[in-house]
Amino acid sequence: MTGLSGRNLKYMRAFAEAYPDREMVQQVVARLPWGHNVRLVEAVKDPAERLWYARQAIEHGWSRNILVHQIESGLYHRQGKAITNFERALPSPLLMPE
Repeated sequence: MTGLSGRNLKYMRAFAEAYPDREMVQQVVARLPWGHNVRLVEAVKDPAERLWYARQAIEHGWSRNILVHQIESGLYHRQGKAITNFERALPSPLLMPE
């Protein structure tokens, strides 16, 4: 095999180390372009977080730039922490008589 740069070989090795589970790779990561996977391996060290970003990129059709932006802005860590007024503004559910 020819045409593989040293940098790509480094990325391939890092990819194999980051995703030891073949089934997960086939189901999730294989659906992303190589550039997305390189960014995920470089930027996200926690496996659960990396998988979350991969799934979100697939679900929402993120470009590589959007993926990088979401990682850099810490979207994974901000999930579910939005300030809402739901408890004050929404009525309590009505109790159904038995």
